[in-house]
Amino acid sequence: MSEVAERAVNSASPSVVIVAGEASGDATGARLALALQRKLPGLVIEGVGGRQMAGAGVEMLADSSRWGAIGIADALAKIPRVWHALRRLRARLMDRRPLGIVFIDAGGVNMALLRMVRGVPIKRMYYMPPGSWSRKPRSRALPELVDMIATPFPWSRDLLSGGRARVEWVGHPVVEMVQPQLTRAEAYRRYELDPDRPVVAIAPGSREQEMRYVLPLLARASALLARDHPSAQFVAPVSDTVYEKRIGDTFGRFGLPLTLLHGMDYDALQLADVAAVCSGTATLEFACLGTPMIIVYKAGTLTTIQFVLFRGVIGGQWRAGMPNIIAGRDIVPEFLWRFARPEPIARELSSLLNDPTRRERMRSDLAEVRKSLGDGSASERTADLLLDLIGAQA
Repeated sequence: MSEVAERAVNSASPSVVIVAGEASGDATGARLALALQRKLPGLVIEGVGGRQMAGAGVEMLADSSRWGAIGIADALAKIPRVWHALRRLRARLMDRRPLGIVFIDAGGVNMALLRMVRGVPIKRMYYMPPGSWSRKPRSRALPELVDMIATPFPWSRDLLSGGRARVEWVGHPVVEMVQPQLTRAEAYRRYELDPDRPVVAIAPGSREQEMRYVLPLLARASALLARDHPSAQFVAPVSDTVYEKRIGDTFGRFGLPLTLLHGMDYDALQLADVAAVCSGTATLEFACLGTPMIIVYKAGTLTTIQFVLFRGVIGGQWRAGMPNIIAGRDIVPEFLWRFARPEPIARELSSLLNDPTRRERMRSDLAEVRKSLGDGSASERTADLLLDLIGAQA
């Protein structure tokens, strides 16, 4: 029996660490923590993440909710804070020696940490590896740095196999997350929305740069849409309470009443007839709800150049929206960079509201995307793989 397995078997309270390097991985880390607790109640779980992981009972070592960066300039500004936190985390890992560590997405942070702890005898799993959405051959670095990879896409399993790491397709955790608990009738009453009037969801993103560029763009587009559809009701998920007043004030400047939601509140969002969504994981959440949508993104000049050069010209991937990337075709309209302007966004939303046949066709396409994301057991399967890896099966 290996030293790690002996420690797992003999320890009364084995421990693992989950590192969600930015806000987008926080919900995934929380669900994984809950699955691990169900399977092995004595497991001590520490982590780097945000309020959702903390709410799941994870003992927080650092708050990464402000670590997310878009583009080189944004990333450079955050390096000192993140680097200091990673050094402290490395010291703790060397001192406490947990049985395993799980890295979730956030390649910029987690690949750096992986190399920092390369010599520490801890079992390593990468859950939702960066760039796993791509169908093109991946770098061979990751499979040599970890013991196991749990990937959300079946094609990623094939592309990442062949190295030292065991690679398994577990599905995407978004499928299990997007589960409204209220019926539509109950939700209309709960959120005081009129079922005879259209509901428009506006999802402006979760990062500071998105608040700066995407939020005002969507607010102006919503004001234009309201002229053609004065009965429209607007709802907006707020990723972090720090942005709640900012979003409310931005829409308030246009005289638009807005129902603010705490996070991706699926009970309310299931009511949306159409949505305007900042490119990111939220597009998959709306896809799982079957909501006809448009995808929007805008950022600063350096970030735009970076996308066009590295992801577009060099990487050959001009689509930004995950539903389109997964489908391999344009099923959802995208308004990106210089094409992201209030007028065409408002016209596209209006067109969707006016065309029930088009909305139904998009719902059908989004249902196919959802099928490719697995059966909704990603957290359970990943928890089983981790416990097997550290030799601590319940």
